[in-house]
Amino acid sequence: MMFWDKISALINMSKGTGTAAVKLITWLGADFKRQFDLDSYKRFFDEKGYTGVRYYVVDGRMPCAIAVLTKEK
Repeated sequence: MMFWDKISALINMSKGTGTAAVKLITWLGADFKRQFDLDSYKRFFDEKGYTGVRYYVVDGRMPCAIAVLTKEK
């Protein structure tokens, strides 16, 4: 049996494009702990010891990266 866990994060693909939107979302109450680009997002999971993580990027004005962690049970 396999279980999946999906973790999504807004990512900053290019400097400046999402900054105003992040500030607005923060002003509305979001509590962002970190900002990631795609490489730092991958490094985050590597540093935590996760292996076999699959990454998907949803492009747009505020790109979102999704990390899929699979665990066999």
